[in-house]
Amino acid sequence: MKLFFIVLNVGLFLTTSSMEVVRSIPNLIEAIIYVESRGDTLAHNISEDAVGCLQIRPIMVREVNRLLAKKYIPKVYTLEDRWNKAKSIEMFNVIKEHTTNPTDEKLARNWNGGWNGYKKQSTLKYWQKVKEQL
Repeated sequence: MKLFFIVLNVGLFLTTSSMEVVRSIPNLIEAIIYVESRGDTLAHNISEDAVGCLQIRPIMVREVNRLLAKKYIPKVYTLEDRWNKAKSIEMFNVIKEHTTNPTDEKLARNWNGGWNGYKKQSTLKYWQKVKEQL
């Protein structure tokens, strides 16, 4: 009976863990979109030139294009692409794919603070806002 209980618990853990992995990334993106712009694709922070639902700055577009070129992927994003939700999410995914050990927290904090954002004290408050939306 004990063996059955242990196997059942492990099976439930593995099933729950697997579902969490599948669920976490789309929810993370939606949580970040909510924190950044409340979903407004026309959002524009003039002082930072951050635009769109993910509030992408020009430096992020350059970084995404650099990463794609490094992998010989012939795709190039423009500053105008920041206004498009689908293309903004694609850019987020490029960053995600180039992130070592991408947890939700690390991805969110890096999105807010750059490649080492997960190490910066200043991104903890941002992570709390994102986490509240997950």
